Amino acid sequence: MTDWNALTWQVSDATYAAWNAHDPDAVARWFTDDARVRDSSSSEWEIGPGPVRARAEMLCAGMPDLTLTRQVLLIDGPRHADRWVMAGTHTGELLGIPATGAAIRFEGATFTTIDADGMVIEDVHHVDYSTLFAQLGLS
Repeated sequence: MTDWNALTWQVSDATYAAWNAHDPDAVARWFTDDARVRDSSSSEWEIGPGPVRARAEMLCAGMPDLTLTRQVLLIDGPRHADRWVMAGTHTGELLGIPATGAAIRFEGATFTTIDADGMVIEDVHHVDYSTLFAQLGLS
């Protein structure tokens, strides 16, 4: 029988460590080849670790001092939800926006399903884009 609580903490801790090490390959390593991933602002699913790696690479390039801090982790069997805070200095292109030098801090939540091996099979991100864009001077 799978200990979902222990497995989820292992995956979550490793993923946060990868983000904070600015290692897109390590972030993507936890996703299956057919993992479904999307941002809640889109109805389009991206498949596999490639888009996950590309997103991590873009965020780390846009905020080279990026930090990701877990606020809450709720576990329900193979599903979990975590609320997080991402912060950094916008010194590189981010979401197509040229560097502004702004200090940014925004919150989000991710809803994830893992398999019995601890690999992510589905991830949906909810990001507070209004706060992010306001901090970038786009409001």
